[in-house]
Amino acid sequence: MKNYLIQIQTNFNRDSNEKMLVFVDDRELYEAKPMETISFILNEGFHMIRFRYKIRDKLMPLLVSSSYAIAANYNSLSGLIEVNIRKTPDSEEGVSDADLNYVSLTKPSVVSEEGRRGLDVAIEDDDPIYVFNGTSGLKEGVLRIYEKRLEFATARDLKIETVRYANVVAVKPKMGSIDVQCEGNVHKVYSIPKENYNEVIAFLNNRIAKEQ
Repeated sequence: MKNYLIQIQTNFNRDSNEKMLVFVDDRELYEAKPMETISFILNEGFHMIRFRYKIRDKLMPLLVSSSYAIAANYNSLSGLIEVNIRKTPDSEEGVSDADLNYVSLTKPSVVSEEGRRGLDVAIEDDDPIYVFNGTSGLKEGVLRIYEKRLEFATARDLKIETVRYANVVAVKPKMGSIDVQCEGNVHKVYSIPKENYNEVIAFLNNRIAKEQ
């Protein structure tokens, strides 16, 4: 089986102390500073690379048949992570041990044998405090509220929306739902059961205050 070199350069707010997280196959986690290039090896075949910066996630499926240079940029105007992929010329035959003598590979921050759950345990709290069936806009899914983040997962498109309390400005009631206002005036609105309404808002405000 052939192996290929994947190099990812991140570009986001240079004045920020934040890092962009790069998950590879939900098995390895890399942490990249602004304008930093991380390098790792993938074998040929299908892989999944997930980028995370603040409240944004970007899922990128990649069929690896050559080496690639990937630019992962956070667009502060749109609030989205944008990815540009460029194939490395004449790299279809893969990298050899001799080639690797000239490349500095990046060590992952975390390696998980348990998939995504293992990564979540390593970098943040793994067990939710609250779990509700609910909606976000027109999407139906499951809202999980943790000590340091909340996640909204939809079964139809297999996406998980993650909001970290460190990036939240305020939480307010909104017509039976909670309005989570994030940095950049981004609003996330989630419905929750009436019987838990006041309790959840109090919990979130308390946790957010501790993360600021």
